[in-house]
Amino acid sequence: MIGIIVTVDADHLDTAEAVGAALRSHGMRVDQVHDTIGIISGAVAEDDRADLESVAGVQSVETENIVQIPPPDANPQ
Repeated sequence: MIGIIVTVDADHLDTAEAVGAALRSHGMRVDQVHDTIGIISGAVAEDDRADLESVAGVQSVETENIVQIPPPDANPQ
């Protein structure tokens, strides 16, 4: 599974919870729904990611970026 961030379009901000439920039915594990700002975070199988873009109310689906910082005692390049 990959972490994703879904942006809800402006017309569906009032129904972000319903958009989250629709995303769940398309295979997304919804972790949080931030209805005030229209962001839904969670994870989905890579094969199901493209299907989420067709859900009503979805403006965009982005893969989470993971940044790893080396420990303080690591030797920098």
